[in-house]
Amino acid sequence: MKQSEQVEILNLPIAKSPLSTEFKTVTETLGFHTFSELLQHRTIKLQILPGFDQQLIYEYVDFLENNQMGHLIDP
Repeated sequence: MKQSEQVEILNLPIAKSPLSTEFKTVTETLGFHTFSELLQHRTIKLQILPGFDQQLIYEYVDFLENNQMGHLIDP
């Protein structure tokens, strides 16, 4: 994947992503609007936020890994 495509995904509004309605609702409620905002936090911190359970962590990590950006998670 080209770097420009990765930047597009990182700036993609989560609401327009292919992720679940639950993921979109929880992230919006918590004030996260793009994947770049999520990446500013370690997954262990995300997991303790209200509603951000283990399943949503898996969904988030899987999405980034499928887009060749898994290396950005918990650097």
